[in-house]
Amino acid sequence: MSAVLNAASLTPGPIAPGEIITVFGTGVQSAPIGLQIGADGKLATTLNSTQLLIDGAAAPLLYVSPNQLNAIVPFEAATSGKANVQVVSYGQPAAAWDVPLAPAAPSIFTIPAAGVGQGAVLNQDNSINGPANPAAPGTLIQIFATGDGTSSPPGITGSITKGAGNTPLLSVTVSIGGIGAPVAYAGAAPGEVAGLLQVNASIPLNAPAGPAVPIVITIGDAMSPPGVTIAVR
Repeated sequence: MSAVLNAASLTPGPIAPGEIITVFGTGVQSAPIGLQIGADGKLATTLNSTQLLIDGAAAPLLYVSPNQLNAIVPFEAATSGKANVQVVSYGQPAAAWDVPLAPAAPSIFTIPAAGVGQGAVLNQDNSINGPANPAAPGTLIQIFATGDGTSSPPGITGSITKGAGNTPLLSVTVSIGGIGAPVAYAGAAPGEVAGLLQVNASIPLNAPAGPAVPIVITIGDAMSPPGVTIAVR
């Protein structure tokens, strides 16, 4: 392994329970392969004979290739100390890394998946937010992120969420253009993998207008990295 990153922001840092992460490195003996769902309805923890172990527990895998894998930190992971992270490919373990753990490590997904720029956000009518399709002040947007940590009820590792719920235990706030945005919902993204966070927030009436207005999510004491934007009319 050469890096363990938040999959949304592509930045290093502590990992949190349920966080979607990206691991870069070399030596994985696998052709590219995407997520698979088993008979139990959960994501596979082995793809092309490759696993990612976090403190000995096999993490659900979203994607595996020779140089990259995407996985979800098990919800059973601790929220402090360090986790031992190790890739095992065809029975051959790579060198393990110690990665710090945290209660939350929020980051907002972007379009494209560069970690900065236009956020993965839907407008109130479920259309994709962007410079050509800005959100109006007072309307609700859906923000997609990861790294919210433990929830109530607890997330089920490797599952596909069937509906709304799994509210983060830590407080969730949103800032748009430096102005607090009322949060209507924070929790699981229905129909998506457990670990994908959906936050519904209202565009403040006094939010600045423009094609690239900064947006930040704060969960507990952890703030999403800067550089993510949305378009506001």
